[in-house]
Amino acid sequence: MEYEKIEFIEAIKKLGERYSIEIKYDEDDKSKQFFTRLYEIHQLAADHFQKNLYSSTGEKVLKYLADRKLTEDTIKQFSIGYAEDSWDRLLSLIKTKKYPDDVINKSGLFSRTEKGIFDRFRGRIMFPITDMSGKVVAFGGRDFTGKSDAKYLNSSETPIYYKSNLLFGLSTTKEAIRKEKYLIIVEGYMDFLQLYQNEIYNIVAISGTALTERHVNQIRKFTDTVYLAYDGDDPGRKAAIRAGYQLLRGGISPQIIPVPEESDPDSWVKEKGPKPLLQSVKKAKELTSFHMEHCGLDLSRPSHRSQLAKEIISEIVNIRDEILRRYTVKQISEELSVDEDSLLRILSAQDRKRKLRKTAEKPELAVIPFTSSAEKAQFELVKLITSEELEIISFVKQYINLNSFTNNLLKNLTNALLTQYEKDGSFNFSRIIDIYQKKSDRDLVSRILLESSSHSDAKEVAVDCLITLEQYPIKQSISEQRLRLRELEKNGQDSLSTISKVVELQEQLKNLDSKRTELLNNI
Repeated sequence: MEYEKIEFIEAIKKLGERYSIEIKYDEDDKSKQFFTRLYEIHQLAADHFQKNLYSSTGEKVLKYLADRKLTEDTIKQFSIGYAEDSWDRLLSLIKTKKYPDDVINKSGLFSRTEKGIFDRFRGRIMFPITDMSGKVVAFGGRDFTGKSDAKYLNSSETPIYYKSNLLFGLSTTKEAIRKEKYLIIVEGYMDFLQLYQNEIYNIVAISGTALTERHVNQIRKFTDTVYLAYDGDDPGRKAAIRAGYQLLRGGISPQIIPVPEESDPDSWVKEKGPKPLLQSVKKAKELTSFHMEHCGLDLSRPSHRSQLAKEIISEIVNIRDEILRRYTVKQISEELSVDEDSLLRILSAQDRKRKLRKTAEKPELAVIPFTSSAEKAQFELVKLITSEELEIISFVKQYINLNSFTNNLLKNLTNALLTQYEKDGSFNFSRIIDIYQKKSDRDLVSRILLESSSHSDAKEVAVDCLITLEQYPIKQSISEQRLRLRELEKNGQDSLSTISKVVELQEQLKNLDSKRTELLNNI
């Protein structure tokens, strides 16, 4: 358990397999069979994708990977594959194995629409994602044609895959991390693979999601020294800063590697070799120093220094280690020339606010008064946005129409969240709450922001919510026209124009059903 960093039952099973001892323990047979089949399906999919890569259909993909300087050894070691541009090739293969529908539906490998079930991954390079024991539990699919809106597409969450728990490559690199006593975190699969084949082994990637508290808990099992090597552009630097504070809150003091402007670890190592990156580890910057350097504020102005200091304080308020909190405050004070006592007062005030929010989390306050289908859809969209999944925020922002919102508070809140995220690349809930003057509004907004999204396929939920918002006024109009129709017929008046209006509105609903299918197919 300690050496492999796995759970008790998993450790017992691995020892049993190693020494050919049958392990018997109480477990629901159906549940055991269900999970076994989920793992089987994923291994079957991985084998299928890699077979495709080395078939005639995969020639262009192999050439692309070769152009990206990935060696055949790397491709085979990490079982990189190719999902053909087909609607049901994988589904047809799985069905020949007679897997039950509930296993297929919950595998995260397929999308369900009104027309049926289809392969989730089509025309993409496939990167298998493994759990700590090395079993394939999910996939990341990369578009290599440049035609898809989504460059990367990950498996939806399943009973064996929670993206906030897993770090790409950790099952392979954990021994190197333990040996080197430090970890380098990169953003993408290609970054990871390029560094790994250049013999930088103590690495992981966080592909497809922001660094989470659970990721930090995993990392802390292997090392307390972490370097972040994110893309050398503005979004990459902002993501590195957010990840840095997540590590800091988890008791790890992060350092940030200054990746060259408009470059990334993949292209940097490919062009210059591994030496410059490894040398940059020694020149890596403290998180707060890096934040100050790339905050986008004029720090010669006292008001801007104050603004940045408050932003950093809001990030470190959840650090549990009192010594680490005070050390960080001292750093901010010295580097920004801001009075340390003033910073400690701000920290104490934010700490009190945080504790008040926790105190306010009582069952009687948990009911949020949104009852209509439109309001529920708006509420779900807020939850999806605040999940901070970059793909979801981008998707919602692309298709959302704030004019379709029926609830002013939710409309204003959604607008404030999207505006803040576009400006800062992150959320500061305290600043959002402070927008509202009435206590009842502030309390309600606090409750909304405390709610979390727990959907296994967030994009499908987002599509449903967006379509529901467009459908709502049309359905309301149909109801009104039908009431009018009854009145006209009751009074013996001509109802032809009203009937035509109802038919027209029903046609609009049908068009929205087609739009939903189109959006789902594009996910």
